[in-house]
Amino acid sequence: MTQFGAGPQLAAQCQQVPIPDGWREWLTDSDGPVPTALASRATAIATDQTVPLGTTESYPLPGVTTMIRVEPRVWGKDASGAPVQGCFRTASIYLPSGTAAGAGVTPPTDSLAKPIEVLTAVSLAVGTVATVVTLRGSK
Repeated sequence: MTQFGAGPQLAAQCQQVPIPDGWREWLTDSDGPVPTALASRATAIATDQTVPLGTTESYPLPGVTTMIRVEPRVWGKDASGAPVQGCFRTASIYLPSGTAAGAGVTPPTDSLAKPIEVLTAVSLAVGTVATVVTLRGSK
C-alpha cells in the first residue's frame, strides 16, 4: 500500500506511473494556466480518499477534452509553494497527444482583432501604392 507524505523515504517507495498512451501532460508554460473549474475538479477527486489511484475522468473544454487521472507523485508543494520531495496523492491533467502546445485553453476572442487586421492590410496597401507612385513620379 502506498504511503503518502513528505520525505525522501516516502519518495523512494512512491510508485512511478507512465503517461497514458495517446496523452501528454498539460504544461502550463506552453498550454497556459489550467482553467479554474478544471483545477477545482482535479483537486476534488485527488482529495477524495474514496477515489482509487488510477481513476480517470474526462473533462471537456472548448475545442478539446482533457483527462484527469488520480496518481501518486514524488513531488508536491509546501505551504509557500516550494517543491517538496515525498509521495503525494495528486490528480494530473492530460491532453490528447496530438494536441498542439497552447491548445489546452481556447483564448478568448477579441472583437477588435478582425478590424485591426483589415486596417493593417489597408494601411500597408495604401503605403505601397504611395511609394510606387512616388518612385515613378521621380523618374
